[in-house]
Amino acid sequence: MSTAPIAENDSNADDEYFFAKRRKHVDGGITGLNLTAMMDVMTILLVYLIKVYASSPENITLNDDLRPPASTAPDNVVPAVKVMISSNAIIVDDRTVLQVKDGVVVYEDKAQKYKPLANALYKRRDDIKAISQRTGGPGFDGILMIVADENTSYGLLTDVLAQAGIAQFTSYRLTVRHTSK
Repeated sequence: MSTAPIAENDSNADDEYFFAKRRKHVDGGITGLNLTAMMDVMTILLVYLIKVYASSPENITLNDDLRPPASTAPDNVVPAVKVMISSNAIIVDDRTVLQVKDGVVVYEDKAQKYKPLANALYKRRDDIKAISQRTGGPGFDGILMIVADENTSYGLLTDVLAQAGIAQFTSYRLTVRHTSK
């Protein structure tokens, strides 16, 4: 008669030991971080931030040589290839391609006057097309953002736009300084 309660107590003790051991493993929580997954997330964030910063058209440095005309129009900035026409140079995506003096392009051979500008625009167009083919992203949209000094001559501006048209840039955005009303 005394053996039955002892056997029952032994099975309860075994059950408690088993569940206590099981609870210990389940409640252990996170024992370490998966470094591979964290590196993947960081790489994706880095690529995204570089892409956003590199194509951000708001990064326009103004100085005495480059002062766009003022406007009270609302801001509507669209990412595009940036061509800056200052009083000293024509710059495509932060690379000087032509020198300007007194509102006229400085050149040695009149036939090759705008060749460096055309080459820079062709190269930028081809780079955008190659990147979109590799990544499957948006293709070449032909948008060109012109940042010109307020004293830039109309003739120089139309010559730059003509070269852009030949390089298949078909949509132009002229940038102005935003002033409050």
